[in-house]
This record gives sequence, C-alpha cells and structure tokens, in this order.
Amino acid sequence: MATRTPKIPARSTLLNSSLDGMDDLFDFKTKEEQCQPEPENGGTGITEMDFAVMEPLPNHKFKLYTGQRLQDMVDSIREFGILEPLIVWVHEGKNTILSGHNRQNAGSIAGLTKGPVIIRENLTYEDAILIATETNLRQRSFDDLSPSEKAYCLKQHYDAIKSQGRRNDLIKEIEELVNPHEIGENGTCSEIQKKLNANEKVSEEYALGKDKIAKYLRIASLISPLMELLDNRKIAFEVAYDISFIKEEEKQYLIAEMIEAGHGVDIKKSTLIHDYAKKGKLTEELLRQIITGEKTKAARSGSPKPIKIKETVINRFFDRKQSRKEIEDTIVKALEFYFAQNSENPGQKVG
Repeated sequence: MATRTPKIPARSTLLNSSLDGMDDLFDFKTKEEQCQPEPENGGTGITEMDFAVMEPLPNHKFKLYTGQRLQDMVDSIREFGILEPLIVWVHEGKNTILSGHNRQNAGSIAGLTKGPVIIRENLTYEDAILIATETNLRQRSFDDLSPSEKAYCLKQHYDAIKSQGRRNDLIKEIEELVNPHEIGENGTCSEIQKKLNANEKVSEEYALGKDKIAKYLRIASLISPLMELLDNRKIAFEVAYDISFIKEEEKQYLIAEMIEAGHGVDIKKSTLIHDYAKKGKLTEELLRQIITGEKTKAARSGSPKPIKIKETVINRFFDRKQSRKEIEDTIVKALEFYFAQNSENPGQKVG
C-alpha cells in the first residue's frame, strides 16, 4: 500500500529562537496553503505498528471526529487504506501518538489492526507537545477547530515554548496581555497595544493577533463545562474571556450550572462579572444576582466621582482674567480653610 510521509516540523523550526513576533510564534497555515502538495520523500522512515500497543497523548485536547466527518474517513480508509502515517513517540516503553488519533480510531472502525507510523525518539515532553500541536493544526486547519481546541492547543504550544526558555520577551508580552489588570504603572497597556499594529496585516489574515492569542490563553483556564458551553455557542467568546478572570473553580461551576438551568449570560452581565472579579468583590451571592439580572450596576470605585462646577458659579467669585490654575489654587485654599474650621483639630489641613 502506497504511503506518503507528512512534512514533520523539524526541531529547528519548532524551537526557533529567532522569531520576529507573535504571529511567527503561532504561524498556522491558511486553508489555501494546506492545499498545496507536499514533496514526497520516498517513503523512508516508515514502519507498521499495531493499534493495540499505541496510546493517546496525555491531556490530548483535540477532539476525535464524529458524525459524517468520521464516516468519510472510515470509508476512505476502507477503500485506500491509511495514506498518511501516524507519528508515534517511543519513550519509556510507551508508544504515544503525537499525530493520527483520528486515523487510528477510523482505521479500527474500518477493521484494521495496524497502520503505518513514523517513530520519533529522544524527544522531551515539550518537543512532543510542539510536534502534536503543530502537526494537528496543519492537518486540520486552525479555522476548523472548536474554540476550546484553539484555546487548549495555543496554551500547550505556549507552555512548551515557555518551558524551553525561548523568546522571553514574547512570553513576557503575552503574560502582560493575559493579565492586563496586573500590569504596573510603568508598563502600560497602551505601550503594548502599539506593538500589536506592527504585524496587523498578518494578524488579520489569520485572525490571530496578539490580543486574540492572549484571550485564548486565558480561556484555556476555564473548567470543562464552560468550554463545552463555549463550543456549543451557549456563551460567546468575549463572555468566556470575562469569566476567565474568576479564579475560583466553584464559582465557574456555579456559572455553568446556572446557564444550563436556563439563565443566559450576555456581554453586559459578563462585563459586570469581570469588573467585580478584578476588584476582588465577586461573592457567590453577587454572582447569582448578576446572572439572574438582579444586579445591573458596576462596582463603585473607592474614589469620589469628579464634579464640574457651573460657569455661573465660577463667574460669581472669579474675574475672567484669572487663569485656570489661579482659580483651582483659590478653590483648594478655600476648601482647606473650610474643613480646618469644621475640624476637631483646627490646625490640621485636609488634603
């Protein structure tokens, strides 16, 4: 049976330490690019392995095909066999599938007991994760993945590269985007946002700007029931992003239970949830009130709201020739005098 060896990302490309930007770090092919034929390699390095001795990659987040898509693959395998070898990581007496979970599943349904494989050895766990995510993404197309699969694979890809110590500047930038409320005064979101415009054209082509990737990385922390709700379009992407700022799993489970019970969470409610969560004021009772619609206003800031003095009041006490600073200084002195006169300690200034 003729086989075709897939293009396997080389270690030098998977762990490239000279990437130019986030769009290079997550450089997924478009559908058009995936349709281009790959060069044949003569079938070298391919062997056969029994399905029974293979095992899936631990914490494998790519969902197996179902329905018509699975049936089409089964029918194809029955007619032509498995044309593209699986990639198997042989380590510690295990044969772990890095690429080909669907081919193994469909092949078994089609009646096969073994299939062609390319064996990889001497890999670190991080290397294996990068091969698994990149090969799966190139075979499926990023656009074809569910939101949860996109979030999980980006997170795995990110964690693998981070553990390798590559591109610490990019890792730091992603973390600042993932945790926008934890950025210090000297490192502002506006400075980071300017960097996003450099690769705007490429980002738009793939719909994978750095801010989008950062949101996917946050969403990857959600519990499985919420991810299922996202995949089933019972909550929107931005709603899932807002909910991801809730660190307590029990509160995330509460949201999932209330949504399943029929309570909707739109962007207005999720914005409130996000606001209270980042201020550390989101209790379970408050969360219930937001989801049921009883609570509709954002948390109050600790600072008093700014006020605007009417022009008629300004004209009553000040000359038009006086500058804005002179007027402000006079108002401050007047307030200090007023509060000092009404204070228990007259000599103490307020302000």
